[in-house]
Amino acid sequence: MNRIWVGLWLGIMGVLVSFCVLFLVAKGLAALFTNDDVAVGAWGSLFGFVLATLLAAYIARSLARPLSEVSTAAQRVAGGDLSARARLSPVTKSPMTIASVTRRTYLNWQSGETSRLLDDFNQMAASLERLEAERRATTASIAHELRTPLAVLQARLAALQDGLFTLDMSEINLLKQHTDFLARLVEDLRHLSLADAGKLNLTLETCDLAVVASDAVAGFRQRALLKEVHLELSTETAVLRGDPVRLSQIMLNLLENALKFSPPAGRIIVCVKAQNTTVELRVQDSGPGVAEAMKERVFERFYHSDTHGSGSGLGLAIVKQLAELHGGTVKLTDAPGGGAVFQVEFPVVVVSV
Repeated sequence: MNRIWVGLWLGIMGVLVSFCVLFLVAKGLAALFTNDDVAVGAWGSLFGFVLATLLAAYIARSLARPLSEVSTAAQRVAGGDLSARARLSPVTKSPMTIASVTRRTYLNWQSGETSRLLDDFNQMAASLERLEAERRATTASIAHELRTPLAVLQARLAALQDGLFTLDMSEINLLKQHTDFLARLVEDLRHLSLADAGKLNLTLETCDLAVVASDAVAGFRQRALLKEVHLELSTETAVLRGDPVRLSQIMLNLLENALKFSPPAGRIIVCVKAQNTTVELRVQDSGPGVAEAMKERVFERFYHSDTHGSGSGLGLAIVKQLAELHGGTVKLTDAPGGGAVFQVEFPVVVVSV
């Protein structure tokens, strides 16, 4: 704001000085054609006033132009055109005249608060455009994820109604699998929407991440055995301040992802360590790994790899969201012998005994 006030003050002073100079020049020119002092003063004042007014109008237009650009772009954004941006046309070099000096003074002033105003507005418009694109993509992804299980349920129930299938336990189990998938998808969407709105509350308490990991692995071991995947657990006491339910959800989502990508006779390694300033959780699988270009995208909502399209595509997004709610971070690296390693770090909490 200081530069704006300086620019306005210089503009006003420039007009006053210009008026004085132009008055003297005009008075001198009028004296060449008449000896009447009153007429000389009148003509000098008139010429000085007109020229100073033109100069003031030019300066005012220069000062108001960026605001006009922002106002026009804001009206377009409000009307739904999120691609609108505020821009100023480039200025070419000009001879050293009063107008060019004023213009260059304006350009120096514009490089401060004015350009910052335009940049901030354009960044806001770009963010709105990106959020709208993400919203549309999310809506399309939700519709796609819901369509398949609903279509299967509709077809199977219609076949049962027509007597084409017999309602036995295998058919009931199939229908239950699809309804469970729908229920899990809706619950995942609810968690993410609450987190986005800042309403996903954590019930914080002092807990041992090693105990949470052990319980999650114990409950998951039977599923791993059905796929002939070996589960290994290595833990040490790692106390932190967190929500045990949400931490368990992080563990289960990481185990789900690891099991999906681990081949039969593969293995999943879960490690919990207490570092100096962090508590670390590592889940390593023996799958094909993740390409470098895709390591950031795996945490996007509804992201599916080319070879494994099963699942809702929300598990890792929830892991990232819950980890950040606990003040932690999550990253993906390559395992030494192949596969992927998901590493979640939480801040350490010193507990007084």
